[in-house]
Amino acid sequence: MDPKLLNMLELLMFFITFPFVFQAFNAIDTSKFFKKGYVWQIQILYIFGSVIFSYLFVKAIINLIYLSGNIF
Repeated sequence: MDPKLLNMLELLMFFITFPFVFQAFNAIDTSKFFKKGYVWQIQILYIFGSVIFSYLFVKAIINLIYLSGNIF
């Protein structure tokens, strides 16, 4: 496959999966791990965690597409 097409697909998939991963992080109750009043730390954890897990998920899918394209 064309590398430019894979890059565009990766970027599109990242922006599609990010809201789903963010909602999954919101479902986890992390308030018991932080002190009261440290809401901004929890928000930073949600945002960075969502970006990291979205990136890893999309990279895994793109890598599978790339490998399957090389096999066939």
